[in-house]
Amino acid sequence: MKICLCLVSCVFFVFFSLGAASGSGLGDVVKGLTDALDAGEKKAESPGEKSGTAAAPENTAEKAASGESDKKSLGIKEALRVGIETAVKQVGTENGFYKNDAIKIALPEKLQKADEFVRQLGGQELSDALVLKMNRAAEQAAPQALDIFIDAIKGMQIEDAARLLSGQENAATDYLEKNTSDSLAKAFYPIVKSTMEELGAVKLYNEYAGKFASNPLLKMANMDTDISQYVTDKSLDGLFTVVAEEEKNIRQNPAARTSDLLQDVFGSLGM
Repeated sequence: MKICLCLVSCVFFVFFSLGAASGSGLGDVVKGLTDALDAGEKKAESPGEKSGTAAAPENTAEKAASGESDKKSLGIKEALRVGIETAVKQVGTENGFYKNDAIKIALPEKLQKADEFVRQLGGQELSDALVLKMNRAAEQAAPQALDIFIDAIKGMQIEDAARLLSGQENAATDYLEKNTSDSLAKAFYPIVKSTMEELGAVKLYNEYAGKFASNPLLKMANMDTDISQYVTDKSLDGLFTVVAEEEKNIRQNPAARTSDLLQDVFGSLGM
């Protein structure tokens, strides 16, 4: 502004030194000079004023909260990944299902009462063989479930990571089961069905049903069960059971937190 005033003074000095010879032109020059000063003041406006809006300050608190939530989500997914890898290693071996009473696959519930009479009629060996083959099918199919589970975990949208993290000891596993069990069953069924057929479990089930078809109790039990679907569902139940156990272990045992992410996220629980 001071520079502008100096310029004005100099210009007036020059014009007045020249006299009034161009009096009518002097007014025009003064007007032009005034317009130029106005334009200069506009150029001196701040960047925010020039654009018409002031730059909004970054909300660092919101960014920090969002980043923390993302980290918790990744931690939960990491725990589930470790859980399913552990589960597959544990159950995907001989007797992984069959010798584990917590997840052993028994005959369908609606057949169990009728099976008591089947055994009395000399069908004990056939019943035991069927149960064994169902569990063997689950054990052999389990390793092929790993990629299906991993893809489901990666694609899972976690809406409230903080709630899951501070929830019950199997909260993340429950969330996974509720949100992916249908798609997992659909993807896993062809694998189990193929394994059941290779092991002769489906044939044995049909033999079991045919041999005692005349028994009124078996007719009441309805032997039309899709045995492959039944074993698929029970296999997934068993895998989720072991994943839940591993989640509990990660929550309670710092030594089970095998990565920096798990240590950071679950260490914040103070356990």
